Amino acid sequence: MKSGEWQVEGVTRYPKGHNPLGNSFYGYLRVSLRLPDGRPANYHGVDVGPCVHTVAVADDETTFLVRQRRPNAMQIGDWAVPRLLELPGGFADMKDEHGNVDLPASAAEELGTEAGVVAGYLTQIGQIFPSPGISNEVDTIFLGTEVRGIDELTARAEATEADMEIVTGKFGDLYMELLTGASEQPVSAQAIAAMAMAAHVLSGK
Repeated sequence: MKSGEWQVEGVTRYPKGHNPLGNSFYGYLRVSLRLPDGRPANYHGVDVGPCVHTVAVADDETTFLVRQRRPNAMQIGDWAVPRLLELPGGFADMKDEHGNVDLPASAAEELGTEAGVVAGYLTQIGQIFPSPGISNEVDTIFLGTEVRGIDELTARAEATEADMEIVTGKFGDLYMELLTGASEQPVSAQAIAAMAMAAHVLSGK
């Protein structure tokens, strides 16, 4: 082992639904390490897997967010589950013909299910690591253009999405309101970061 390197000696994964805490949404992992000075160490984190979110912008610059309850955003002492503004998205569950994770298909499926729209074009514009040191989540961000509504929204029986609300607005106006805090609406950091990526792409810079 070279000086300054961390050596991984083992990884134990507890998948969602089959872990010590019985969590059906997230898994957990334990990484056994050997630090550069020779000491052993264990890292415990949340095993999330790949996720996708889409900044969907229609021809008239309308963009689509969703407001939903997030128990994991509760502060110590809170008794109410907060509702956050987020981008349409979630776990990348769709697979291609080879059984590999299909990120664009997952983004399209989440966009249709949560926002009730479909994008003619989906372009990957970046990735976000939302909780380094806490989870291994990698969130792939897409920009959706040529957006149109779909006739029928296929409802899914996810408890966390039972009271989801679709929020729309002009992309530039909504982005600046959320970025500056002028709207006073609680918003996830992921949404702000992803909208910043999209603003950069849309500006052509």
